[in-house]
Amino acid sequence: MGGEDMANTLNRRAFVRRGLGSVAGLAAGTSLAGTLARAADAPDYLTLVGGGQGGAWYLGAATMAEIAKGLWPDISTTVTPGGSLANLQGVGRGKIDIAYSFAMDVTAAQKGTLAFEGRAIPGLRAIMSTNAAYFSIVAKPDIKSYADLAGKSVAPGRAGMTGLAAFRNIVNEVGIADQIEEVNTDYPEMSSLFKDGVVSAANVIGSIPHSTINEILSTADGHLLGMDDDLVERLSEKFNYERMVVPAGTFIGQDKEVVTAGSVTQVVTHEDVADETIYALTKATWESRDRLIQAHPSYKELTDEMALNGIRIPLHPGAEQYWREIGLLKS
Repeated sequence: MGGEDMANTLNRRAFVRRGLGSVAGLAAGTSLAGTLARAADAPDYLTLVGGGQGGAWYLGAATMAEIAKGLWPDISTTVTPGGSLANLQGVGRGKIDIAYSFAMDVTAAQKGTLAFEGRAIPGLRAIMSTNAAYFSIVAKPDIKSYADLAGKSVAPGRAGMTGLAAFRNIVNEVGIADQIEEVNTDYPEMSSLFKDGVVSAANVIGSIPHSTINEILSTADGHLLGMDDDLVERLSEKFNYERMVVPAGTFIGQDKEVVTAGSVTQVVTHEDVADETIYALTKATWESRDRLIQAHPSYKELTDEMALNGIRIPLHPGAEQYWREIGLLKS
């Protein structure tokens, strides 16, 4: 990072760090809750990044931005699409304040393992877990298993998206990685590519029901491709994936449950974002869960049991304070 970029990053974090009050004031005995009324010290802006447009992450980030505007009417917010790996990199560079990602990637990024080998983000901090994310591959009717993807063109996601990395992990494990032609694109283009026969399968990782999968199935014949338990177990051992089941009726024409793998979605930030800012946003988001559910039905999973599920990195102090106050964090 050059001198000018470093200065910009430090200035930006200084703006956000102002939060709703000073950390020094907290050390002197002022509680986080007590600072909430000091709206004059609200953060100048927040950058929130989710996933592909129309997906739960993007809609969740947009809803959190609206909640932030309710807390701080004069705040400027930016909401953009993103992908799990790229989102974490952006947080590490100080370009993103709030990001959606997968628990498997969050842990790897903070500890410097897997895709983040040698480039850890030690300042990464968790806010909450929101819902499960599933590996969902829709395929043409003649494709019955992952092995049948050999010799086919597949849209696995664009560079920087966890979906692409996950797809490559899967086909490497199946042993057909060198027999697949990748057509790298974002979610909005997948439906037309599938319908026109340019690709025989499309890969999505995210909440269910996912709009991209239903859009594809509403315009072309296809089905959700499942995994056998042996494949799921091998992937779990290597990449910390979890076995998940897509219930029957989740997607158009899906009359049976489908076994797959996946992860838990987490909302993260950086330790440099002000404690009071994260406290206020965590509290307001939790108390406005119905708005998240209105944005995407997958947020019905945001329950007491889900809020801290799968978090293996330090919580941001502001989030930790709130979870302790309401009794979800006891240890």
